Amino acid sequence: MALAALDTGGGGDVDLRAAAELIADDAKDLAGSWSRKIPPTIETSIDGLVATVSASAPNARPAELRLRHPLFRDRHHWYGPPGEPFLAPAADARANAAMARYAQKIDRWAREAGFH
Repeated sequence: MALAALDTGGGGDVDLRAAAELIADDAKDLAGSWSRKIPPTIETSIDGLVATVSASAPNARPAELRLRHPLFRDRHHWYGPPGEPFLAPAADARANAAMARYAQKIDRWAREAGFH
């Protein structure tokens, strides 16, 4: 088998991105049940063989990590985070589907290398 068959291509791995998008779409659905700000900020990025799904809305981190905070520096009154976790549950729920999607790449490599 030629090593060229293992080329991930320039500009990011389309199979890895497609797998990560399955998780991102589920995270958007979960966050969308209680937030209008978070879903539009959920995005995927690819760096080599690593896919990252992230959200950049200000309330995303406290919701995902369940961080409590004082209101206006009043340390006597702490408040819970907004919403619910959405990234980790999406990754848990869609991990099998994402792996199956990425495995399509291996199947394609095998076909291109002459395996049936």
